[in-house]
Amino acid sequence: MSGRSVGHPLVQARLLRRLSQEKLAALIRAAGKRRGINVATTKKTVSAWESGREPDKVTRELIAEVFEVDAEACAALPWPLWLPAPDLSELHHPWTAAGTVAVLADVLRSGRMDRRRFVVLTGITLTTLLHRWLTTEPDIAHAVVGDGRRVSPGMVDRIDARIAGLQRDDDTHGGGDLIFEGEAYLSLVTRLLGHGACTDRQRARLHGQAADLSRMCGWMAYDNGHHAAAQRYFAAALRAAHASGDVLLGANVLAFAAAQTYSVGNPADADAMVRTAQSAVRGRSTPVVDAMLCARRARALAKAGDARGCYRALNRATDLLGKGRRDDDPPWAYWVEQAEIDMLTGSSLLDLGRPAEAQKWFRAADAAYGPQYVRTHTLYLSRIATAQLQQHDLDAACDSAIQALDLLGDINSARSTDQVRDLAKQLAPHRDTPPVRDFLDRARTLVSA
Repeated sequence: MSGRSVGHPLVQARLLRRLSQEKLAALIRAAGKRRGINVATTKKTVSAWESGREPDKVTRELIAEVFEVDAEACAALPWPLWLPAPDLSELHHPWTAAGTVAVLADVLRSGRMDRRRFVVLTGITLTTLLHRWLTTEPDIAHAVVGDGRRVSPGMVDRIDARIAGLQRDDDTHGGGDLIFEGEAYLSLVTRLLGHGACTDRQRARLHGQAADLSRMCGWMAYDNGHHAAAQRYFAAALRAAHASGDVLLGANVLAFAAAQTYSVGNPADADAMVRTAQSAVRGRSTPVVDAMLCARRARALAKAGDARGCYRALNRATDLLGKGRRDDDPPWAYWVEQAEIDMLTGSSLLDLGRPAEAQKWFRAADAAYGPQYVRTHTLYLSRIATAQLQQHDLDAACDSAIQALDLLGDINSARSTDQVRDLAKQLAPHRDTPPVRDFLDRARTLVSA
């Protein structure tokens, strides 16, 4: 998703009040008129603010009036952190085992219904979440005492096995349908945490499973284009990882949350997530986990236009991965391979305006993964097509785009469909060219381009 940052607090405040940019501009002009101030705010002005430009002091006062924010709140916080934000239970419950169970239950109740396409954790709300994860002591010793039947070791083992299967199924086919299974298992684990009689070791394992499952549900929600729901799942996963006492698991949650965040136009928040994770795991990590975090940070820096920082992080990721795997690598890190680093390198180069080099890295990554990873193959083909289009090779771009289009029927991934749809929009000005016309005709049916 390109354009303005969908995570900017003004976007959130506006959409929470169901205001278009044009309607907000009109309300600001009306507020100025009531004060005898002539302001020329337009839809274009609002768009500029949402892209990072700061309004002047008088206009900020008018914006505060429109959103009914009192002067004391405006004085206490810098722009735009005083704007209204979603009221999320995951920000208010205590960082205890009981609080974690309450957040998991609440997110399960509301997550599937929260289909907003903008993120809900940014600015001060995100900073608060990261700070609490980093500084609060885990509460395992004061875990909730279950009032139900004893949880059997076999049950916990079976959940572990299904989590591993879900991870690999998502790698292959996308999360459009799998999210329902992920939510069902997360609901089971949440119930066991809230009502089952467990040993301390079992409870720690269940919290870790809740973190894995909530992280997967967040990734699947993101794959479906539901950004608010995704972030709520990620926040719940971070709490569950914290309650498990596994700091590396929390870092993994933040790495996936960062990928969503930079993808929707908020690279600064994504960078903050990864740097927080790196601080937390320092001295307790493995080279593979550190490589993953460096690669995620490289993507955020590329999205922010920091080429030097990006290349430095990518080189560091490659060096760390070259140290090889260790027996104490976490199981979830199975996917951190050179092909993943190659893919992230290609994506970074594409963002930094180097499409020819990006294409080489994409092809190397795609060859390593193989066509059985259908969603990954579709995403690579879409990015290869974008790189080819940026090099003005219409025939090659159309060929790659058609291959990606043909694969959409085998997966359920809104993210993949959106990338093919974006290709159709980029190719539309060249519809007089026969290959482009053929692709657009086919795309019109499948992705409503």
